[in-house]
Amino acid sequence: MMKTNVYLHTFFYGCMAAMILTSCGDFLEEVSQDEFEPKTASSFQELMNGEGYMMYPVDPITYMMDDDVQGCKGSMWDDVLSARQAIFEWQPDYWQVENDCQSISGFMKNSYLNIYKTIAACNIIIENLPGSDGSQTDKDITMAEAKTMRAFYYWRLVNTYALPYNDKQTKPETNLGVPLVTSSEVKDEGVPRASVAEVYAQIISDIEDACSLFGNDTSSRGIYRINHTSAHLLASRIYLFTEQWDKVIEHASKAMATAPALVNLKSYNIDNTLTPTNGVISKKFGETIFICGMKAMSGDYSLMGTPFGVSKELAYLYETMDRRMNTYIMPSGYDYYPYRILKNCADEHEYTWRTAELYLNRAEAYMNLYMQGQQEAGQQAIDDLNTLRVNRYRVYTNVELTTADELQRLLRDERRRELCFEGFRFFDLKRYGMPRIEHTLIGESGTALRYVLEERDPSYCVPLPDNALEHNENLVQNPLANRRVGEQQ
Repeated sequence: MMKTNVYLHTFFYGCMAAMILTSCGDFLEEVSQDEFEPKTASSFQELMNGEGYMMYPVDPITYMMDDDVQGCKGSMWDDVLSARQAIFEWQPDYWQVENDCQSISGFMKNSYLNIYKTIAACNIIIENLPGSDGSQTDKDITMAEAKTMRAFYYWRLVNTYALPYNDKQTKPETNLGVPLVTSSEVKDEGVPRASVAEVYAQIISDIEDACSLFGNDTSSRGIYRINHTSAHLLASRIYLFTEQWDKVIEHASKAMATAPALVNLKSYNIDNTLTPTNGVISKKFGETIFICGMKAMSGDYSLMGTPFGVSKELAYLYETMDRRMNTYIMPSGYDYYPYRILKNCADEHEYTWRTAELYLNRAEAYMNLYMQGQQEAGQQAIDDLNTLRVNRYRVYTNVELTTADELQRLLRDERRRELCFEGFRFFDLKRYGMPRIEHTLIGESGTALRYVLEERDPSYCVPLPDNALEHNENLVQNPLANRRVGEQQ
């Protein structure tokens, strides 16, 4: 084991706040950087493997805020679930509720700083790798991995804490994004929030650089490392959120050329519905391109008896012949907890990037071009939709092209069915215009309380956690909604 990781752990925990929040010049004087500084391309790759890929839950927050989760009559309540309840209710002081829970230590609010810690590792690699010893090919691959992951982390941050890039009532150039830190240089002042447009400009710069660095190198390197295919997949996702449709099609098509085939669910069976090991979010699922993060769902609505479960609205979207019912979710057989989730299983990971997303991204891009008058794009969207769906149904009849509005509805429903519980739904709702959502919480007494997230509610932008604000006087909090009081049903 290299000493690099020892240095970085010390650096992150003692000095990370300086890089994204405030100053730590005195601390750095106590660290001998020469003793620990990576010197070779291979040592930077080792650093990337150990620190550049997220080892924490990337997003333990927004999956409790969308309309795919609903309250159930739970029999299990503890501090962790009480903290989740505050997010489920869209309370503006979720972090204070978490502070008051004695058995947990900042699981949700620390996710913000944990992402910045990992960004710091990427920054060190990006800044120092060019001057290291080693082949240019090795340097290019490591640089591409670091830039792809930095783009991904900022994509998640800006979509969690800021208004969507495509918001029709505001401008990304003036909306507050997140602090943009691309250097390991220590500054005496806290870093203010960059605009949404500035954050996306950096994201796009990073992902385009990464795709160029990979070039024609389509080597796999395994599902735990970024490669040509996963970089182009992320690029298609980023451009989907900025509504650059031609770019979505370009990058999705490049990724499809080397991506694994779609899994035909007609012949796919979950190995154990109680503790599955081959669910969609696992290394065993055949269309997995990349896998990362520590799962954040355990004990929330992946287990029967908790007060949160799969919403009936989502469950009713699956048609009789759709094999995703009993593969992604399944009926429980109990009235108090109607559906169980099978996607996030006994495996330890939070996210997989997989082939299905490529078809959905490209189909949505074609659909929007169809809306703009490109007639042939409508059929191309339908073709991608049918290609995905024929691999999801026991018996399937192709969907036919009708109006652009109907095509949009079909694709949005399909995206929801396919990507549920994979970290997309809340972000998708934001870019769809931030519609009104209702959650019903059934308390320990059995009383049902309704909570409402209104259209364009301030809580569509997750409040910044207190530990970030306390250390950075230049960090501006999001507008906060009033504390919500449930309406008895």
